[in-house]
Amino acid sequence: MQYWTEYHGHEPDIRKNIDNTIYTFDIETTSYLILDNKLVNAFDYLKLSEDERDRANAQACMYVWQFSVNDQVYYGRTWQEFKSFLDRIEENCDKEKFVFVHNLSFEFQFLSGQFKFKEVLARKSRKVMGCKFEDWNITMRCTLFMSNVSLAYLPDLFKLPVKKMVGDLDYNLIRTPATELTEKELGYCKYDCLVVYEYIKMELDTYDQVNKIPMTSTGKVRKELQHIVLNDPNYRRIVGQCINIKPSVYNMLIEAFAGGYTHANWLYTDEILKDVDSYDETSAYPFVMVTEKFPMDIFKPCNLSDIKKLDNNYAYLIRIKFYNIECKYYNNFISASKCNWIVGQKVDNGRIIKAKMIDITLTDVDLKFIADTYKFEDYEIVESYFALKNYLPKQFIDFILDKYVNKTKFKNVEGKELEYAKEKNKFNSLYGMSVTNMIRDDVTFDDRGWVETPLDNSMIFDKLLEEKKKSFLSFAWGVWVTAYARDNLLRRVIELDQYVAYCDTDSCKLVQGYDKSIFEKYNKSVEEKIKKVAGILDIPLERYAPTDSKGEAHMLGVFENETGKGRIHTYDKFITQGAKKYCVEIDGQIHVTVSGVPKKGGAKCLKRIEDFRDDLIFDYENTNKKMLAYNDHQEPIEIIDYKGVKYMVTDKSGVCLLPTTYKLGKALEYADLLTDNSSTRSKFKQE
Repeated sequence: MQYWTEYHGHEPDIRKNIDNTIYTFDIETTSYLILDNKLVNAFDYLKLSEDERDRANAQACMYVWQFSVNDQVYYGRTWQEFKSFLDRIEENCDKEKFVFVHNLSFEFQFLSGQFKFKEVLARKSRKVMGCKFEDWNITMRCTLFMSNVSLAYLPDLFKLPVKKMVGDLDYNLIRTPATELTEKELGYCKYDCLVVYEYIKMELDTYDQVNKIPMTSTGKVRKELQHIVLNDPNYRRIVGQCINIKPSVYNMLIEAFAGGYTHANWLYTDEILKDVDSYDETSAYPFVMVTEKFPMDIFKPCNLSDIKKLDNNYAYLIRIKFYNIECKYYNNFISASKCNWIVGQKVDNGRIIKAKMIDITLTDVDLKFIADTYKFEDYEIVESYFALKNYLPKQFIDFILDKYVNKTKFKNVEGKELEYAKEKNKFNSLYGMSVTNMIRDDVTFDDRGWVETPLDNSMIFDKLLEEKKKSFLSFAWGVWVTAYARDNLLRRVIELDQYVAYCDTDSCKLVQGYDKSIFEKYNKSVEEKIKKVAGILDIPLERYAPTDSKGEAHMLGVFENETGKGRIHTYDKFITQGAKKYCVEIDGQIHVTVSGVPKKGGAKCLKRIEDFRDDLIFDYENTNKKMLAYNDHQEPIEIIDYKGVKYMVTDKSGVCLLPTTYKLGKALEYADLLTDNSSTRSKFKQE
């Protein structure tokens, strides 16, 4: 790594007014607290009293920056040096340049106090996907959004020739731009840039130009599908007639959309269970996308008054009120957070056991399931719409199956690890692109800072019209994807009710004594459904069940309970404390799954599985978990680093990293918020 003054220009790779040189950027920072006008190391945060934590001002500063030009990394120590370096880059080439940053949201918080930007692209406040400098022809883009994996995992996933270095930089030490850095420490900084360089280099094998690399992992699959169907007028016509622009229908689609079912059976919560079997469904979302029928027309109003009169040839959107409703099973299914209105409820881990009245918007798939699993005194259909159902366009189904065939073909094939990683990433993004939110509140960054402006009705309507003209996917399809997938899982749950200990989207954990034939019968029905659909759509059956390198077929949609080694997937011990909170023991090894707690560090906090109880503290020493404290108006302060060197820090904005702990608890009323990924699309306002 060279000091920035060693940069004297390079030969840019100009492609259609774009410099195709791979540029990357990264910074290292120090976090600190100002408490009663005294400097406190941020990593002593947990030693402070609650009052002291409230009074402390969290700040941070950059003490070294790295910028790579292809695989040559340069560094500097101050923001002024960085500005001078950018001047040199600009003098060398005045064409538009793209600089790639892993987790740009973090770097942007520091950059925003030093630079002006003429454009900032963000999904919501502080979630920065890209930004364009005002004084240089430079655009920064976030590789975390592109890859959807951490910098440490990026080399392993894509088999990059370099790896992020670990352990060579002690973050607990106070450093400033005046702190002398060792060659070992500088080497650590260097590799953060080189990992991003190798990742972008890999992406250029596919996209050729830096500006054409999709900005999100889902965007890569969208771009590939878009290229296939862009000039297919029949496909575009089919999609266009599926996009609903009527405000009431649009709002009801948002209300009906729900994520996967994640729930712990209250029968077994807080109990250590032995010999628990785990079943996983193979690609639950893609399976329903290639076998089920979806709304293939705009929704029209209907005067439905009787649940029993639902016609299987149509998809329905229904707002309904249930009176004196109560679940018939040990497991409970209606999410309280998805109700428009609820009275007199009793809930289990965020799911309704019973209520005097609920008002909820449902798809026909969800409504039929609720009618089968809850008893109710009466109901009233407030509003209803219907649309003709049919299979998704064959071009789209073929696209999905192509990704599944490729993923299966490359799995565990020596020398094809990169191809497998790419295809797996694309395959896993298929569902996500069907519910990509194109209609959300405007997020801007200017002299006032972050501003989120809600869309008014006319803006939403204009965006819907634009979506109808240009889109090649319908949001309604995504709503039914999750509904079908939930139904496939939950129909098994009610068959196995008292034996189900825990569920999460496409898997369930079962205590012994359950009827294994239930999964065998279901898997047989999956095979029969695939044969039927393959025949109707004239698609070779083997595309639904492609073979791997060993000649073994892998059918979509079936439940499996074997690991890759052929061993029955059984936990020696299992305990759950609610949604997204469980712990297992296999062959003496403890594995922890708690939302927000790193898996490896979480396991270190337990000496035995019996410790996984309320009030268990996941401490910072084991988890290394930090929380972010943003500060947009930092105070100048003289800092003495760990070597005793003084320096006046003037960073105007920053992110302070503070050590944090997690206390395990049932928090039943909150658990549901962790499990239902409700859409954040802008809704029409009632006038």
